[in-house]
Amino acid sequence: MRPAVVTAVLSAAAVAGYLSYRLAIHEAPPAEEGTTSAGLADTLPDFTLQNLEGSPQSIKTLAGKPLVINFWATWCVPCREEIPMLKTVQEQNPWLTVVGIAVDKRDDVLKYADGMKFNYPILMGESEAMSAASSFGVDFFALPFTVFADASGHLLGVHTGQLHPEHIENLVAVLKDLGEKRIDVATARQRLAQRM
Repeated sequence: MRPAVVTAVLSAAAVAGYLSYRLAIHEAPPAEEGTTSAGLADTLPDFTLQNLEGSPQSIKTLAGKPLVINFWATWCVPCREEIPMLKTVQEQNPWLTVVGIAVDKRDDVLKYADGMKFNYPILMGESEAMSAASSFGVDFFALPFTVFADASGHLLGVHTGQLHPEHIENLVAVLKDLGEKRIDVATARQRLAQRM
């Protein structure tokens, strides 16, 4: 067997093993007061990636509303499956902003975006997008990967894996309660950690 084939097979086995491990430990314990789940940073990090127009854009330019920051790739089937739901979330909740961050090649993202007709901002990069994901303070490896922040930039929680309608319903309810000051940041983090 050629060395390149052996390397590819071993790499695929390592990734499959790691993803199986991540699925086995998917359920995170509730966050303690003052912290977020899974080692998440406290506030929105500052990073800049290219947008679909090819211009550099800072994530901070999208702050001011609650953020649903979704890391995805064109080759990721669960990522593609959740995008229509995220478009619906954006359409039905104009008081928040969904942000897609494609960990992918620019040409692939542009081609996919042309057919998908996103109604929310898309940022993209390869290693730059992976660095952006790691700046949130979590162990980023599997896609999709989604981070939630309030309008003030407090990070509230993270979800690794595909989002489903029950996750979105809970998220929207928590963000509304937080925005209307019925709960505080610590309570929002706890509710998301328990139900995501």
